[in-house]
Amino acid sequence: MYKILDAIYKKQSRFKDPVQRNEIIKWLKTELTYTSNHIEGNTLTREETALTVEEGITSGSKPLKDYIEAKNHAKAIEYILSLINEEKLAYEKIILNIHSIILNGINDEFKGRYRTVRVRISGSNVVLPNPLKVPELMKKFSDKLDQKKDSILKAIEAHYKLVEIHPFIDGNGRTARLLMSLILLRSQVLPILIQPKERKRYLSHINERNLKGRIFSYYSYMLGLLDKSLKMYEAMFGTTSDSEDELLTIGKFAKFCGVPISTIRYYLRIKKLEPRSYTNAGYMLFNKEQAVVVRS
Repeated sequence: MYKILDAIYKKQSRFKDPVQRNEIIKWLKTELTYTSNHIEGNTLTREETALTVEEGITSGSKPLKDYIEAKNHAKAIEYILSLINEEKLAYEKIILNIHSIILNGINDEFKGRYRTVRVRISGSNVVLPNPLKVPELMKKFSDKLDQKKDSILKAIEAHYKLVEIHPFIDGNGRTARLLMSLILLRSQVLPILIQPKERKRYLSHINERNLKGRIFSYYSYMLGLLDKSLKMYEAMFGTTSDSEDELLTIGKFAKFCGVPISTIRYYLRIKKLEPRSYTNAGYMLFNKEQAVVVRS
């Protein structure tokens, strides 16, 4: 496991350029929102999520709740970004704040409040803690977070522990993933992206650890996801040169054109620009010749 960690930290060193890192984090505001909400059943596409996050559009053919969830998640990302450079954090308060943002306008009665009823995870046989024990469990959990130095393993373990306690009626998964992203970012590590195709495996590894105590399997899987995420960041925002006929991801294409990613998305929305192709994960691809359209 520690060899994997060393390899991941070495890969992270490639993203120390502040301009490049800021580009990635801006992109992640939409991408983390899309992928995390998708795990919980949100029906917005990646493009619809981008329009909601980047342009504030909260109406369309999908349920209003889905647009509000996207808007709230993006605000929660802004919140955790504001905490990256704080010297010391009170994690219990932060967890409650994240949850409050996530459920704002969706379940105002229970946002930022621990559950007072029994709950269960759909499709799982895991018995969750009695609601009477939740405040004490959260205090112990948060106290440990406050005391330990931020690191990759701390982030991955915090994600699991919050899901295990399941302190809220709704929004536990999204809050846990945002908490994990916060701790990773404070450790100078870019967040884990859990693609839609990984949903079943991701939930299965959490469930397996809950029921059978497969800790190593859970850690190996999450570290593997982090490694995949880093490879994707490098592919989308790396500084390697591209051949004239190579297809570029939206991040590289925007950089080549000298404009923000939001400009490319705007041209896509008004049909001034169309992707040349898509990756297996659904990311848009462009070629350099299309820069003429953007610069005209």
